[in-house]
Amino acid sequence: MKALSEMTVTDPGIAQDPYEYYARLRSEDPVHWDEQLGAWLVTRYDDIVATARNTVVFSDEMRVSDKVRSPYQDEANAYIESKGFYLLDPSDSFKVDGDLHKRRRKLVSHAFTAHAVAAMADRVAELCREQMATFADGGEVDLLKSYAVPVPLNVICDALGLPLDRTAEVSRAAYSMVARAGAGANREEAFQHADNVMQLQQFAREAIEERRKEHRGDLISQVVHSGADLPPEEQLTEKELISIVSVSIAGGVDTTRNTIAYALYTLATRPELFKRLQESENQEKDIAAFCEETLRFYTPVPALPRVATEDTEIGGKAIARDSLVFLCWASGNRDPERFENPDVFDIDRTTSAQHLAFGTGVHLCLGAMLARNEVKAAIRQFVNSVESVELAVAEDDLDYSESLVILRGLKSLPVRLKMKAA
Repeated sequence: MKALSEMTVTDPGIAQDPYEYYARLRSEDPVHWDEQLGAWLVTRYDDIVATARNTVVFSDEMRVSDKVRSPYQDEANAYIESKGFYLLDPSDSFKVDGDLHKRRRKLVSHAFTAHAVAAMADRVAELCREQMATFADGGEVDLLKSYAVPVPLNVICDALGLPLDRTAEVSRAAYSMVARAGAGANREEAFQHADNVMQLQQFAREAIEERRKEHRGDLISQVVHSGADLPPEEQLTEKELISIVSVSIAGGVDTTRNTIAYALYTLATRPELFKRLQESENQEKDIAAFCEETLRFYTPVPALPRVATEDTEIGGKAIARDSLVFLCWASGNRDPERFENPDVFDIDRTTSAQHLAFGTGVHLCLGAMLARNEVKAAIRQFVNSVESVELAVAEDDLDYSESLVILRGLKSLPVRLKMKAA
């Protein structure tokens, strides 16, 4: 067995299935220095929660370790700036702390409240029905490409008021916003990501200008006109607006896509569970429980970083100031100290909703309610439209190898469908 010091969370083999590695870390070295990543990994639930909530000592102003950064990033960044676009950083939206975080979150949070999300429910369900209708004949399909990707993409574009005929471009841009944080990009790919991000900024800039002239009731309108009664210096700047819109798209597509795909994979490999949801007398409750357990069990964002603002310690380990600390949500969600039999998928688990898939504390994901609504709507439509589903390949042939430390998802999900009679 390899020593933990010889292993790294950036290893593609571990990215494919990190849970055995996380289990070893929790048992042998719960606060672990990953030399390849150049960061600490915090893997136990209680340590993760305590660190995440201590925003004074552990800053959420996200940055990327040079060890997992493309060598062409600086050149691509200069290219973006030369074209007159913003070099957006996560700190231009919500990856900040203190009063600045409170100000931005307060100005836009009304657009993501339970009331606002409930108002979108019928439209979200309609978009799921429309996508499900493309499988009228059943047969072999890739559920990732044909359902898990287009549903959240259409929902977020529709909610923001972006044109649905440009979703392919928006999808590429959303991917590029995340991929730019990885080390794998060669020069051509780095510049392609830059082009995609600039195109997304252009979409956002045009939409913002249109909403300044006319409030259309969509999310961009609500964000643009938030704080309209405040002095100009207290309102969101153009850069903040473009960053928030761009991050809403990226965050609203990739993570929700992966959660839907994991849920569909579960249904394709657990026919007894699929049948239970189909025949449930309390389907809404069971689907909600199923979706929460999916978030706990698979955790689409495995980890996110914090930066130590001073010399400190976690779990008895000395953490030097300016150290990068990754909070391993996926590991916390499999911690046996918090979840009984954590490696068992169980929708009757009463503690599933204690998962950390959306983070915790003041930096809890702003779009968590919208994401939950989308996943539930997608699964509800699927189980009520499909007679049976099974994988079209062996489970071991499914690939997660393009995963990043901060994002993990299936590359494809080929299945065979039999549709219910109309």
